[in-house]
Amino acid sequence: MPTYNFKAIQTVPPAKDFIDIVLSKTQRGTPTVVHNGWKIQRIRQFYMRKVKFTATNWNEKLSTILDEFPKIEDIHPFYSDLLNVLYDKDHYKLALGQMNTCRNMIDKIAQDYVRLLKYGDSLYRCKELKRAAMGRMCTLMKRQGPSLAYLEQVRQHMSRLPSIDPNTRSLLLCGYPNVGKSSLMNKLTRADVEVQPYAFTTKSLYVGHCDYKYLRWQVIDTPGILDRPLEERNTIEMQSVTALAHLRAACLYIVDISEQCGYTLTQQAALFHSIKPLFSNKPIMIVCNKTDVRSMEELAAGDRALIDEMVSEARKLSGGGLLSDAAGGSADDEQVLMTMSTLTEDGVMAVKTAACDRLLNFRVEMKVAGKRIGDVLNRIHIATPKPRDGVRR
Repeated sequence: MPTYNFKAIQTVPPAKDFIDIVLSKTQRGTPTVVHNGWKIQRIRQFYMRKVKFTATNWNEKLSTILDEFPKIEDIHPFYSDLLNVLYDKDHYKLALGQMNTCRNMIDKIAQDYVRLLKYGDSLYRCKELKRAAMGRMCTLMKRQGPSLAYLEQVRQHMSRLPSIDPNTRSLLLCGYPNVGKSSLMNKLTRADVEVQPYAFTTKSLYVGHCDYKYLRWQVIDTPGILDRPLEERNTIEMQSVTALAHLRAACLYIVDISEQCGYTLTQQAALFHSIKPLFSNKPIMIVCNKTDVRSMEELAAGDRALIDEMVSEARKLSGGGLLSDAAGGSADDEQVLMTMSTLTEDGVMAVKTAACDRLLNFRVEMKVAGKRIGDVLNRIHIATPKPRDGVRR
């Protein structure tokens, strides 16, 4: 199950509605009638109760906002960077910091006016002190209007984010725009990602699920990336870069060998080499798509050399392919380089099988190489029965 449920965050009301909610709750939750003939001590208690009740309501509402919104430092680096890309980490922290400061200031105002109310010598003076306390609290919240509006926009956007578990088995589809990533996603899972014949149809991360070997896998469709410096990439491309950087997944780099996507094989190879640091220590596969339009045999010698260069680089990045090491050298090319056509579905299931097998083997190798394997082996004892005597029973 996903660790972070952003859909559970409650709505953040505008400042005016926030004030109305708290004041009406105070009106309903405290006595409303006071008489001039009461003892001064009872009048003081009447207005002190109203100030304390209002401050407690503010505290509860603001604490709910601060607790439900995720803290950048406490969540997985993938979500931390994704929040930074989508909403600007500094602005987000500033808005939450203002809510926290506002909460503390309201508590301080309540303490100060409760102290003053203890010395109120008439009904009129106690009433004016109560009005002053309420007025300062409301003025303080009115000033938080922009921060509340920003947090509500962030909440609405976060509720639409896909529920991605950064630690589970994942297949990550990446490449230039319009090479067939979303089509492959639709074939492998029950997701329904929009497919159109123009670039950047996919503007955000999409997640779907499929089953393999009785295990649940998540398939993540990333927006297309263009070959340009990191600082020039837009928000759409940076979501893909964030996913590639932080998710321990099998990466499928989709190549359109028909070049119908509008980008040549040279450009697609250049993009692979520019983002290859993001593929380190991950199983990486080069998947040649749209073989129904142009087969591998029809490629020119120069284009074939570009693909072979990507394959050799992919083999170095993922340690030569753990599955292929066990299977022998001849299987190596088949595991790192795959061909398919999402239109005819030729080779799609083979790509899925190879990618899942490589990731499973990779995860096993990582656990074997870890420090905890020794502790597990020390607790395992294999009992071998010995014959008691020579009598057959």
